[in-house]
Amino acid sequence: MKLFLRATPVFAAALLAAPAVAQDQPLTVDMTEVYRVGGASAQEEWAFFGPAASLQASFDEAGNLLILDAMNKRVVVIGPDGQLVRLVGREGEGPGEFQSVIAFAVWRDGRIAVPDLGHSAIQVFGPDGGLERFVRMGDEGWPASSALFHSEIRADPLGDRIIARGVAGVLAAMANRANRRMGHEDDETPPRADDRALETLNLSGDEIAQEPILQGWRAPRSDTELSAADQEDWPRVVASMEDRYFEPAFVWDVLPDGTIAWSDSSAYAIKLASPDGSVIDVLRRPLAPQGVSRRIQRATIDYHLERLEEWSQTPPSTGLPFLTRDVEGRRRRIQERGFYHEIPVVLGLKATWDGGLWIQRRGEDDPWMDEGPIDVFNADREYLGTLPTSDPPMPAAFGPDGLVVHLERDEFDVPTLVVSRLRGE
Repeated sequence: MKLFLRATPVFAAALLAAPAVAQDQPLTVDMTEVYRVGGASAQEEWAFFGPAASLQASFDEAGNLLILDAMNKRVVVIGPDGQLVRLVGREGEGPGEFQSVIAFAVWRDGRIAVPDLGHSAIQVFGPDGGLERFVRMGDEGWPASSALFHSEIRADPLGDRIIARGVAGVLAAMANRANRRMGHEDDETPPRADDRALETLNLSGDEIAQEPILQGWRAPRSDTELSAADQEDWPRVVASMEDRYFEPAFVWDVLPDGTIAWSDSSAYAIKLASPDGSVIDVLRRPLAPQGVSRRIQRATIDYHLERLEEWSQTPPSTGLPFLTRDVEGRRRRIQERGFYHEIPVVLGLKATWDGGLWIQRRGEDDPWMDEGPIDVFNADREYLGTLPTSDPPMPAAFGPDGLVVHLERDEFDVPTLVVSRLRGE
């Protein structure tokens, strides 16, 4: 399926005024809403979802939308007509029930894998929603248990494996902090893959087998050792591990043939790797990173302070009682957080159902916001053109026959999932 995209004219004045934009071939896309579920006015109990931060969505090849509602400990399966197909899992300690989940992976045939820290296992469900098996973590301590902390995972289209982004150092700090509070020693064994790396979790045996795939680049920085007192100051621990403003992110996705696409630097360089992590191609566009001026620094801090003020006026919706609303601590972190010296071009990327790529860039006028134009590449790695900012926004997931889903949230963070269809040729 090919997307129906239309080119629009570019005027000579724009070509002279904005060299970076002049290299774009503007596109528009036809998108028709199919159904929406959720929101504060939802009629059915199953359509009341937890806060937006606790949701993940994916499609299967039948066009069903699968939603991990981590706060409510369930997977909601919605058919192409917008009606409930089934609920998978519920809160509990038994087989097929969830205790502590943060991510899921969906194969195209409808199978689901859900890591569950409470069960110390990954639970695998069949296309009918029935529990197929537990794949337990090994007895190797933190490196094995870290397999259950992954917040970004994808089903490997080539086998019975999960491809996962590694675990951030802040999670190791959380575990060590809990150990100290309980009088235990720190676990000094580092995770096998950090948050700028990918690894596979093999589910074919009785225990999870982890294998590193690739390591992304990390911007150099001067590490500062925290004192024993500072290590008990949780906001300071988090701040010490937090990326600087505009520090290049590690963004990634998996294409239907198993190819891995990722970006890890300021440049426009989308690396493509075979399933074993070997780089086979790099997608580039002649767009250079923008320097960080004092005006941009001030505007960035002001923007985040305004968002903090809005957040402080709404009721807590994390579903995690240990995350307190420390407004003053957050304000201090916003003001004291450092800046990387340039603004990366790439903000995010998503693989389409048929193997294309949508590459979201930072906006040139307001780079501190989490949105920007989207470059569209087809499955043959050909640049088709660029969609304007928020027209449409980056989908949360792509499905078959042009299906996409977007997540909307109201002022109280109540989520609505909107499924639309991109017009195909």
